[in-house]
Formats: sequence, C-alpha cells, structure tokens
Amino acid sequence: MNESLLSFLLRYFPVFMGTIFMAIFSTAMVVVLVDDHYLGRLEPSLRTESTGWGLLSLTFFFGVSNFMIARGYRWAAGLFVGYFAFCLMLVVPTIQYRPHTVAFSLGVLFPVLGLLLLNTERHREMRQKLFEVRIQRNAAKAIYKKHVSRLKAGEHKER
Repeated sequence: MNESLLSFLLRYFPVFMGTIFMAIFSTAMVVVLVDDHYLGRLEPSLRTESTGWGLLSLTFFFGVSNFMIARGYRWAAGLFVGYFAFCLMLVVPTIQYRPHTVAFSLGVLFPVLGLLLLNTERHREMRQKLFEVRIQRNAAKAIYKKHVSRLKAGEHKER
C-alpha cells in the first residue's frame, strides 16, 4: 500500500467512519421513535411497511451523501448536515409523547455528534483533500482524452 494512502487513511478514516456510524445510529433512533410515536395508530402491516420504506430511504440518502463526500464533492457535506438536522427535527417533537428517556436522549445525541464530527477540523481537511483528488482525477481524464484523440487522429492520417 502506498505510504501516502496509508497516512491519509490513518489520519482521516476514523472521522470518516465516525460520521457514518452517527448516521446509522441516528437512523435507527429516528425509525424507533417515529414508529413508536407517530405511526402507532396505523394498522400493523401499514406501520411495518412505512417503517421499512423510511429506513430504506434514510439509509439510501446518507449513503449517497457519504459517497459524494468520498468522491470529493464539497456540497455533499451540506446534504449530511441536512440529514442530521432532519433526524433532529423528527426526534425532538416526540418529547411530547414522553418517550423512553434513553431512546430520546440517544435520538438527540447521535445527530448532534454527527454534526460535531462534520464540523471538526479533521473532517474539513479530509473533504479538502478529497476535493483536490477529484480535481487531479478530472485533469488526468482530460489529458487522457486529449492523448487518445491525438492517437486516433494519427491512425486516421496513416490510412
């Protein structure tokens, strides 16, 4: 393994995975609290289906957001911030139903920790480095396309 890649992973992988785990735990707590308090009056089959689709949608959204961060898109961090804010907006109003104290506390704690991780200097550095890698990747693609088009043009002249 390349030494620079190893040093990159050692420095940024914990904060990268930390945001993923905070998103997973936030999703779990949101689904539990929403299912228990907002969907409690639905019939069981509809409740299960709604919970399943909600879980799938939330997981897909944070997965795509994280993939976009890993690909070097700066705007994807805003999606993640919105995701954690959305989780908080779903959890906080459940306090009126007097949810289980631990479930509610964790439902608030995980999105807040996710937001804090996104705001750390290390996560910002990682996003900047991933952005630079994306720029380099795009430049390499442009050079490759230019080179290939020259080769193809040279082949047509020889014929």
